Amino acid sequence: MLHFLLFGPIASCMKSTNFGYIPALDHLRGFAAVLVLFFHSSHLVSHKLIYAAPYDPANWVVAGNPFTALIIEGHTAVSLFFLLSGFVFTVGSLHKKLSYVGFYRNRLLRTYPLFLFFLILGIAFNTENFSLLGLLQSVFFMANSDTAINGGAFTFVFWSIAVEWHFYLLFPLLLISVQKWGWKVLVAIILALLILRTGAFILGADMRVLSYWTIVGRLDQFLVGMLAGIYYRNYFVAGKQLDYVAVAGTGLVLMLLFGFNQLGGGGANNHLWIFWPTLEAVAWAVFLMGYLSIARHFHRLIGRILVAVGTISYSIYMGHYVVLDYFLRHDWDSLLRLSDPVARAILNTFVLMLPLVLLLATVTYFCVERPFLLRRRKYMQPAQPSAQ
Repeated sequence: MLHFLLFGPIASCMKSTNFGYIPALDHLRGFAAVLVLFFHSSHLVSHKLIYAAPYDPANWVVAGNPFTALIIEGHTAVSLFFLLSGFVFTVGSLHKKLSYVGFYRNRLLRTYPLFLFFLILGIAFNTENFSLLGLLQSVFFMANSDTAINGGAFTFVFWSIAVEWHFYLLFPLLLISVQKWGWKVLVAIILALLILRTGAFILGADMRVLSYWTIVGRLDQFLVGMLAGIYYRNYFVAGKQLDYVAVAGTGLVLMLLFGFNQLGGGGANNHLWIFWPTLEAVAWAVFLMGYLSIARHFHRLIGRILVAVGTISYSIYMGHYVVLDYFLRHDWDSLLRLSDPVARAILNTFVLMLPLVLLLATVTYFCVERPFLLRRRKYMQPAQPSAQ
């Protein structure tokens, strides 16, 4: 399987039939999926070592430098995933007519086989949490609801799949709006969301719940991705200037995450969540534009390895917490010893957990994802007039 990923027809079924394949996007998907693993492990393992008690986000880790902040605030990887979704769909759909049936058929084939696989496992291993209402909510795009199926480690990341689907439901309307009125309509919606969240904060809403777990907070990130897609289609040319943007974008992301962490980070629940999703998305968009340029310099083997990880990124994301939870419950999470709890968590994740996560993801990709990915079809029709 690994030989196929690295040296065979690289992720042929992952390539969209609706726009030209961009390998750098798979690089970033793989990076984001692995970062989520390190984010969860750095918090749960270090918290267990320090407090020997159930995890409490009030004990949020304070980073000592921007690189550590990237891992401690690694929830930002989900924001990157959402940004990439907005980008990919816009690049493939701009100036074209969308077939709604084909679009949603492809989305179901892409996301639901693995989703249902883990949902079934979650129900089987947590039968006491089963309810018909919870099942219906999980299946019909409401897995981020408090009353959706709680399948333990198997359904831990389901909330983000629900938010992703909320964007899918909105995307055709957003695309029509862009084609009619241009990119400014997306900026207007982002401003409206900022005003909406400000109002929610004034009224006493739980801002972390609203901005982190729901489309009200996350839609900005898809919309910024769409704006990046419009720029890519109309203006992007790889070159030295954009290579420098990659470096600047990396610095911007790191410093922004470090500053956010010093102000309380993901453990805080205050006004920061009004505008944090937007700032986070903009920083990643700057990095994305630069990375799409600078990735052309990578050695071919490195590129193939990064694409291979990106190919199984959805399986990594869906299955990583199952491995982490197993290690935590069997006290295998900190076998390798370092004095610093966070460093110890990172070391054990890299050496012990990551290889197993990659192995599991490879199996679920080939056995669960790939057979359905091969059934995807084109859903774009000939070009339409655009306001761009």
